[in-house]
This record gives sequence, structure tokens and C-alpha cells, in this order.
Amino acid sequence: MAVAAPHPRAWLERRRARRQADYWIAHGFESRYPWRVEELTSPRERKASARSLAQVIGELNGRSLPGAAPLQRAALRPRLDLFERLYARLGDGQPVTGIGMLAVQTLLTSPDSCLYSPSLDVEADLLRTLTKLEAH
Repeated sequence: MAVAAPHPRAWLERRRARRQADYWIAHGFESRYPWRVEELTSPRERKASARSLAQVIGELNGRSLPGAAPLQRAALRPRLDLFERLYARLGDGQPVTGIGMLAVQTLLTSPDSCLYSPSLDVEADLLRTLTKLEAH
């Protein structure tokens, strides 16, 4: 039996609620949005982010052909060790924070992240992301 797709209005409202929660989580209010933190830190989200990061690592170490994303390969290659640390951290099974997972998503998807913007400090950005993942 097929599962019915959610109503478009419900999907849009959930998307809006996630964006709003993400904004407040990014500003230090994780405790107000436990449902969103649970989504962000779920094994499914961690695996999805790790897969995307593995693609970046593959391009940087030459094991895979460059993709369509305009990565700043020359600036990123010297920091391959930090990308590998981030990948390992996503897969280690230890607790992570919602704000850290938002930082990973921003790293992977934002045109303003160090992956795509040549003017950013790659090392500082990656270390900041790793630090945000740590549950205190």
C-alpha cells in the first residue's frame, strides 16, 4: 500500500518551521527547538552530511573526478586533514550539537562557505565547524 504524500501546505509549513528553528538554533537557542535538534543530529542527517563530505574529500585527494560544484580546490587541498577529521567526527557515533550540524550543512551548501568562496580562511572555518559539533 502506497503512503500518501503530505499536503503541499503542510510541507511548506514544516519547511518554514525548520527554517525558523534553524535561525534560532544557530543563535544559541537549541533548547527551545528539541524536535529540530533531534532531526539535525539524527543518524540519517549525519550520514547524509558525511556522504557529501566524502564526495568533497574524493575530489580533493584526486580519487574522484571533479563534480559540477565550483570547489576552491587549490585552497582546500592543504586542509584535507581537517576535512577527514570532520568526516570521521560525523561517523564516530558520539553526540553532536544541532548548531554543529547546521554549521556542517552551511559548509556544504552555502555559496559563502570556504568550499566555494576564495576569500575565506579554510582552516579557521573548518576548525570552527568541528568545535561547534562538540556536545558539552
